[in-house]
Amino acid sequence: MGRDALADLFVKILNFVHDQNNTNIMARIRTIISTLLLLCLSFHVKAQEGFQIGFSASPSWKINMTTQKQTGIRSYQSGYGFSIGIPVKYWINDYSAFSSGLEYDFSAFDGFQNGQLVSSVRFNALHLPLMFNVNLTGHWYALVGAGLLYNLSARDLNAVTFGTDITSQTNRLQPYLGLGISSLNERDRGLLEYGVQLRYQVRDIWINDYAPLENFNAHLISADLVIHYYF
Repeated sequence: MGRDALADLFVKILNFVHDQNNTNIMARIRTIISTLLLLCLSFHVKAQEGFQIGFSASPSWKINMTTQKQTGIRSYQSGYGFSIGIPVKYWINDYSAFSSGLEYDFSAFDGFQNGQLVSSVRFNALHLPLMFNVNLTGHWYALVGAGLLYNLSARDLNAVTFGTDITSQTNRLQPYLGLGISSLNERDRGLLEYGVQLRYQVRDIWINDYAPLENFNAHLISADLVIHYYF
């Protein structure tokens, strides 16, 4: 059952990536989220010893850090987002574990003028975390590691051109470094993890010849509220 559901998930993801005719982004997002939820429910079995699978839904505060190449002057734009998906955790021993999984990650950076929304750049990505959990004391663990984001789409929403597709102007594969802290607490039917995590994307968001930002480097920083439940 688990393998069949996982295969179905990847088929839907591939359809999502390659379906260029479907302009309804929200419908495609709902498809991904629904598939992740169904996959999570399909794993209604006890995990093998040392291995746990669960469900995650984590809101995020985002920062778009832009640096002017010639002067080094930096500017910051605040944004928001969330991730939802299937986390997996493999216990190496009683005090450390390796965490990974597959998540859908959404980021948005809105621009306002006179209190009105006039622009918004939005990213939809697949997220593969690669983190180590190291026990600090009691139920508290340090989160240290890295991960990968793959941009499924990027759109520029503004008053002139609504929904311009700028996916091709991004560096779609985005590695990041991660650091955080979380608490693991046993529940009747599983394990609840909550905490905070910082992610810094080390690669420029945009390709070098993207005209509006060719004189700038831009990197995303995410502050995630970690909420995972393992069965």
